[in-house]
Amino acid sequence: MMPAVDPSQRSERSKPASPVLTVSVVVPVYNGAATIGQCLESLAGQTYPADKYEIIVVENGSTDGTTRVVEQYPVRIYHCGQRGPAPARNLGIDRSEGEIVAFTDADCVADREWLAELVKPYGDLAVGATGGAILAYASAGCGLVERFSAECTPLVNYISGEGEFLPRLLTANASYRKDLLKAVGGFDARLVTAEDVDLAWRVQLQMGAMVSFAPQAIVYHHHRRTRAGLARQYRQYGFSEILLDTMYGRYTGYPRTRRYQARRMVKQLAALGRYGLSAVIRQARLARGKASTDQAAAPRLWFLIESNNLWGKLEAIVATRLMTDASPVLQIKPEALIERWHPGRVE
Repeated sequence: MMPAVDPSQRSERSKPASPVLTVSVVVPVYNGAATIGQCLESLAGQTYPADKYEIIVVENGSTDGTTRVVEQYPVRIYHCGQRGPAPARNLGIDRSEGEIVAFTDADCVADREWLAELVKPYGDLAVGATGGAILAYASAGCGLVERFSAECTPLVNYISGEGEFLPRLLTANASYRKDLLKAVGGFDARLVTAEDVDLAWRVQLQMGAMVSFAPQAIVYHHHRRTRAGLARQYRQYGFSEILLDTMYGRYTGYPRTRRYQARRMVKQLAALGRYGLSAVIRQARLARGKASTDQAAAPRLWFLIESNNLWGKLEAIVATRLMTDASPVLQIKPEALIERWHPGRVE
């Protein structure tokens, strides 16, 4: 059994109020020309003292003019030749100068108070990492899939619901003390998915650090716009879940066992039939003017995400040899998984 440090065993330390720490904001980007400008504008407009934070963009092989957009902003830009979000963020960590390294994504827009709120929990010296709320970016032009994603909240920081292990942080809205990042070796560069959850868990298990949630540290995320993009997203989520279960199942108290996943997948299969029937009924109601377009589309979209989530889980179950060995997944070339989940076009 692997030893684990209990993050709840906190020593009594002083708690300075309202720390003004130096912060490096790292934004990895791959073909993000359509959204990176809005992201950088929001970061440049933070209320946090301007001399206390820097913005680092790590470009990861874009072919859509992303670099030209980034060069219009007062940020530092680096090019990462190794594909994948983990190597890109690790390069940002290596180039960072702040005491805290914060992360967001190129398809996110940060609230003006984001950094100020994100840093507050570090007044407690036991806190090693913080994350905030990830909300849907709302605009008049949001399409049906975006509106649906806003309702089903695909990105939830800190806690995830059923089958909880330790608090998790998603890198759309996360931060860490830099010395902790260095101590655990940063993100696992072998991972193309789940690398952010893996990092949050390692910081807690290996270092005994406390992870905190700052609800007022808000970023707004551009959710998937197309059905294809939504399907890829949930296929990736399914794969990630099984991969994490394989990697962490040896820890005492880890909740998602093979039996747990088998029961969960049976429930998901059963739900597909209900969604199919509901889709037929709602389509009939739409034809009679008794349901809106969004209401009629919802069961079809639920069918899409559940079926693709199952697909991703099955892929990972095969790849991990029935959840017994994560090493085959860690040996897959990153380009193969990037093409599977991130084909390089706006979805």
